[in-house]
Amino acid sequence: MALTPGLGGAFSWLGIIGLGLASIAGASNAEPADVVFRNGRIYALDDVSSVASALAVKGGIISALGADADTEPFIGVDTQVIDLHGRMLMPGLIDSHMHVLPGGLALLNCDMNYQPVDVNQLLSHIQGCIDGDGEKAKTDWLEVVNLDYPSLVTKSGEVNKRDLDKLQTERPIVIRSSDYHTVLVNSRALEISNITAATPDPPGGKIERLSGGQEPSGVLQDAGRDLVNPPPPTEAVRLEACRAALRLLRQAGITTFQEAVAGPDHHVLFSQLRGSDELTARAYFDFSIDPPESMEGVQALVSSTLAAIIRMQDTSIIGPKPTLKWQAIKGFLDGVITYPARTAAVVDPYWNPVNGSETSDKWAPDPSTMNQPYWSQEILNATLEGLFLAGIDAQLHVDGDLAVRYGLNAAQAFREKYPDRKGDFKLGLAHEELSHQDDWARFAELGVDPIMSFQWAQLSSFYIPSTFSSLGDYRKGNLQAHRRIEEAGRPIVYGSDWPIDPLDEFLALKVAVTRTGDPTNPNSPASFGPPYDGIFPGDPISRESALRAITINGARFLRAEAAIGSLEVGKMADLIVLERNYFEVPEEEIGRQRVLLTMVGGEVVFATDNAQSEFGVTPKFPNLSQTDGQLNRRAMGGFDRRDLSREGVAAVSILRRRGQCPHKHHV
Repeated sequence: MALTPGLGGAFSWLGIIGLGLASIAGASNAEPADVVFRNGRIYALDDVSSVASALAVKGGIISALGADADTEPFIGVDTQVIDLHGRMLMPGLIDSHMHVLPGGLALLNCDMNYQPVDVNQLLSHIQGCIDGDGEKAKTDWLEVVNLDYPSLVTKSGEVNKRDLDKLQTERPIVIRSSDYHTVLVNSRALEISNITAATPDPPGGKIERLSGGQEPSGVLQDAGRDLVNPPPPTEAVRLEACRAALRLLRQAGITTFQEAVAGPDHHVLFSQLRGSDELTARAYFDFSIDPPESMEGVQALVSSTLAAIIRMQDTSIIGPKPTLKWQAIKGFLDGVITYPARTAAVVDPYWNPVNGSETSDKWAPDPSTMNQPYWSQEILNATLEGLFLAGIDAQLHVDGDLAVRYGLNAAQAFREKYPDRKGDFKLGLAHEELSHQDDWARFAELGVDPIMSFQWAQLSSFYIPSTFSSLGDYRKGNLQAHRRIEEAGRPIVYGSDWPIDPLDEFLALKVAVTRTGDPTNPNSPASFGPPYDGIFPGDPISRESALRAITINGARFLRAEAAIGSLEVGKMADLIVLERNYFEVPEEEIGRQRVLLTMVGGEVVFATDNAQSEFGVTPKFPNLSQTDGQLNRRAMGGFDRRDLSREGVAAVSILRRRGQCPHKHHV
């Protein structure tokens, strides 16, 4: 074996030799393995960043790791030997913040697929969805998902119900922005939902009004979204959505996920999939909670939350077969920093254009734009204290720097009150799109995990042109501060937040390493050319740091590092084989990666058609192209969006099945 070049010594001879000696020492008692991978570049991502060329799997567990020769004693008559032909093998991906059920429902919906469209393109696509459904759904609700709302506003100005009312339909229509904070509805949807000029703004939300009056415009922000309630999908449709989502996850190489907003419905659905042996990723669920109205309600909230989690938690030891783990809660402290929503809680005011025009080159702070977190500090501290003492971990949505500070303050309050319980809890703060320099070192000091979505550190319509102006130049260096938090002592944990963005984990890793998108990747805003093909403010992190964020760091946050997250003897055989070596391709090509094979607990759950031939494997589930071309046709660019092109967007107008997304970014 040779030392991997260009990695600054991260992958060392010491690690390679250590693996080899360990394997040889146990070889005399070796049992024949079920599978042996040989002739590869195997990155263990263990504590010493070891690299090997061979790996053996027995009973779903890694039984040997080292040089090709070290695995010879593990090859028996029935052992399947897979020649990797020099390809890279690594631990399976761990996505610590995603929304699998909503993502699956989105796969079955009429999908705008995050494309920057104007109002005419929007209406054209929706009309295609309506026409594709025919007469049978003439009056049913139509839900449209994954709209790039900031881009729509930038291209067409204010869009409201009057635009949607031009569609040739009697159906109520609800369009969900990809940030899940804004929806657009037509007049029929407002009528059915009893939203009138007399309807007040709900707590934590806003009903936008037509200019010069109180008439609802059809734009609903944050909690205003909940005023519109299409009939929920049936259990059969939700189950189909979970299957579709798991299919996409294994195709993306995700072997463990954390559903960041979950409730009993998730447990029912995923328990069915586990019972039918269709659960192809290790599932962790964050039980969603809202703040009580006062301190008097804290104890009741803690008690009811604990009772619910105990009913659903699988307490068994992690083994080869995926299980359902319920060990944490999810709460929302604020919304988003993006303009025009600006529902995130920030330390300093947002800026507004001096002359009222977004194209103005002069913006100034506006104190009226300040938002407080959805939880008071006192109630947050008390709630987390009760949960931590009961053994429940937490993940909090914090997008603005004031919300980040509230989360850190809660951790500090617990540390100070219980100085002897340092290892008793896990607190993850999700997103941190904007954080304050005074708080970066506090993550390490308090043992709080930053769960960040790398793909947001690329230029996009969510930042250009108005969000940057709304934040002011002095805060640009505090956006997506992955490296600053890491340099201050706390490693980053990765969470895609899918379906807020397309599920493209290696594009996200590319963005982390370069702070730029990929003009050849249709999932990247850079593919639309200037101005999105530039460099995002801030500093990148290393390739290894980025990869650890989506593997072993995620495992540590989930308290599962003894079983998953790295490739070590005795750990679960959760692994993926890549088309190209992540550590060796040029930086600009990191996001053009493809997973060839995904293994979970020793089972091959996905392999491309070519990989099946090259490696001689048959995956547990057939590939999409072999069984269900209709799923491909429902989505712009195909099921995994790999075929998406700007030219093809206008031609794709296939109806996806109706669904409801329970994702919440408010109280």
